[in-house]
Amino acid sequence: MVLIVAVNVLFAATTPGIMHIVFDNGEVVTSGSDTFFEFDILAYISNTVNEDDLKFGSATFYVQYDTTLFGSLIAGKTTLEYEKTGLLAGELFPGFQLYRLFQSNNTFPDVFSFTIEAVFTEPEYSNYYSSLSTDPLNPSELFHIRMKAKASGSGEVIFPDSRIAGSDGLFWSLENKQYAGPVDYSLAHESVYIEGPIPGDPYTSIELLSLEAEYKGGMVRMKWQTASETENRGFIIKRAVMLNEQETGIYEKIASYIEDRSLEGAGTTNRKNTYLYFNRSVRPGVTYSYVLQDVDYSGHIRESEPLIVHVPENKIAMSEQFALSASYPNPFNPSFVVPFELYASTVIDIRLYDMSGRLIQVVADREFMPGTYNLLVDGSHLASGVYLLTTRVENTVKTQKMLLVK
Repeated sequence: MVLIVAVNVLFAATTPGIMHIVFDNGEVVTSGSDTFFEFDILAYISNTVNEDDLKFGSATFYVQYDTTLFGSLIAGKTTLEYEKTGLLAGELFPGFQLYRLFQSNNTFPDVFSFTIEAVFTEPEYSNYYSSLSTDPLNPSELFHIRMKAKASGSGEVIFPDSRIAGSDGLFWSLENKQYAGPVDYSLAHESVYIEGPIPGDPYTSIELLSLEAEYKGGMVRMKWQTASETENRGFIIKRAVMLNEQETGIYEKIASYIEDRSLEGAGTTNRKNTYLYFNRSVRPGVTYSYVLQDVDYSGHIRESEPLIVHVPENKIAMSEQFALSASYPNPFNPSFVVPFELYASTVIDIRLYDMSGRLIQVVADREFMPGTYNLLVDGSHLASGVYLLTTRVENTVKTQKMLLVK
């Protein structure tokens, strides 16, 4: 397995430090009848006095793997799992993640790649991004990766790989400024020995009667019913963005019985149970793939077939110079996003009013360069109720009702 990383930091520095990418905690884990190889990706920076160097922006990771052990072309499959940890798991507000994760195309049949990038690139949001560690004994956590084994055998983890284009460790900022510092790949060798997969009894924690997902009222509703449950600890929901009709991005955990009591299982029972989950943090015009996992008392996991849900584009105004989309989520608590696209430099005026017409907040009133924008509006200081969001661009004025429910 080979790991190559191109990392982005916030701003270019006059005296760049050294970015250290650390592969760590590689181990073989057996869960029920399945065997996994799991590892962490960590990072820290050294030899810098510039605070801006410590702002982690984005990175692309390439991992070469032994196809004998894990099968070929595992990219886009749920047998390959990613979990953002530590620095990358932060949220601006609940439901609004600071980083998005998506999977790139395979560079070689035995390589998968994935990219992490900052969601909010506007300068006013830069202070919300955490600093990268400068302590080599306590590097910043980035990812936990889990690969399901297909066969037994042994292999070697070696990185970086000179076959990968762009593997010279270029750095970029949130503002696309190149960072000139070098990259160091620590712990470059790792031996992997897999005895499994270990045969075992089929996993039958639940008898699933139905499972469905649909978009309605500004959110995706998942509903499932069980006929019986055996030592069922609870459910986990994962979601991925559909890149096209056939290609799926990276599945990320969006809810779990550990944090959400409504997803706890019923233990052992022969009674029917109905479960509901509402995913409010969805974006207009995006197609999602959802999978439901259930976990038994021993930690065994069973996963459903993917459910595909399309969120309508819902453009509220378009021209040759701009496209305004509906703000989301709606209802919101405590924040919502105002998305728009500009094809030429344009002045945008966005204001939030209460129902009496009193101005609550000027969201934006300035010229924006061409690009795609997602402005975050924080309503944590507001009372529950209906508000009016007015967007003025050129000679077009659009008003949207926004419902805050606390």
